[in-house]
Amino acid sequence: MLIEKLGQEHSDVLDVKVYQAGKDFSYLRKYGMITKGTMIVDQKKKYDRLSKKVIEKIIGDLVD
Repeated sequence: MLIEKLGQEHSDVLDVKVYQAGKDFSYLRKYGMITKGTMIVDQKKKYDRLSKKVIEKIIGDLVD
């Protein structure tokens, strides 16, 4: 998965947690029900329209 890969590459500045529907439920209290791919940054900003380009830009901005 791209997010996990980029998170590992920048593990010195990023803490990446990937939740999987049907397996993880701890995110429900924080973020509510999520039914599609969603990226949440700093436990505040939510991105629903994800693509490789968008993910790389978000992580690139965070790392800089």
